[in-house]
Amino acid sequence: MEGMEQERRQKVLTITVPSYNVEAYLEECLDSFLCEEVMEDIEVLVVNDGSTDSTADIASRYEKLYPRTFRLITKENGGHGSTINTGVKEACGCYFKVVDGDDWVDAASFVRLVNYLKGRPADIVASNYTWIDHATKRPTSRQEYPYQNIEYGKIYPFADIVGKAFIDMHAMTIKTDLIRKANTPIDEHTFYVDMEFVAFPIPYVETVTFFEDAVYQYRLGLPGQSMSIQKMQKNMKNHMRVLMRLNHYYHQVEKGLSKDKKTYINTVVASMLTSQIKIYVSFPLGSGMRKEAMRLEAYFYRHNREAFELVKNPAVILMRKTRYLAFPLVVAAFKGRRSSF
Repeated sequence: MEGMEQERRQKVLTITVPSYNVEAYLEECLDSFLCEEVMEDIEVLVVNDGSTDSTADIASRYEKLYPRTFRLITKENGGHGSTINTGVKEACGCYFKVVDGDDWVDAASFVRLVNYLKGRPADIVASNYTWIDHATKRPTSRQEYPYQNIEYGKIYPFADIVGKAFIDMHAMTIKTDLIRKANTPIDEHTFYVDMEFVAFPIPYVETVTFFEDAVYQYRLGLPGQSMSIQKMQKNMKNHMRVLMRLNHYYHQVEKGLSKDKKTYINTVVASMLTSQIKIYVSFPLGSGMRKEAMRLEAYFYRHNREAFELVKNPAVILMRKTRYLAFPLVVAAFKGRRSSF
């Protein structure tokens, strides 16, 4: 047991795999980490979030076959945030990455990433990723906003990337110690906590580098996916909860932050604010959502002007310029335009 603990302490990277009823996809996910070149350098923590299917049995099989790489942690259901909190608590890798149990990594790119991490290149290593259409199994794009105006492999001071790049959860590999320094658990029993994972460590990040390979493979279009319009509408209060938690966090830490870090965290807040307005717009006219949108906008105008002004969505800007008289036009334009956010 002591030898096993020593091996776990020497890992380069911890991958936390949040897993809730993912029996149909988990093997593909875990198989993608079976790369002999780096298996001694990684630990894969499969955090079973109270699944009622065979998720735990599948993970247990990998743990038995590859005990130095895979570890099953079973807990009561607490939501995506709780699985990440558990992973951070249990992690023994210098770096930390989240790969959901219904997604996977490109094996060759993953090997190159792990080897790159061995040099401890920066606090955050941001890699590209690919959206994979669940129905066709074909890539839809590398990512919605691929990195531009940056040099791959260069170590940037954090301030130099603000306004040039935004690093979301699928792209992020971060030093584990920085998440722990933040000492701010992610919300549990709620959706849309990815942005909390992205924002909370920022006060402690000093350097960033970019890795060109598309490592993460994101499965798009699963039935019931949380980013579908229907799910966003159903879970609107969850989304608002995360938005306000992020806004509260910004005000909690802003006094000790540089201007660049304030702007970056408020960019996260602005992104969530934009998405909340989109949720309101996705409802039919007559649902009372115009008033909700105006009330929310007024709150941020008074209480976090920077986040308010960082919203760049053309439809939101149009509505603001017309004092939300253009709301019906935006609702009509949004209707049927796409099936997810």
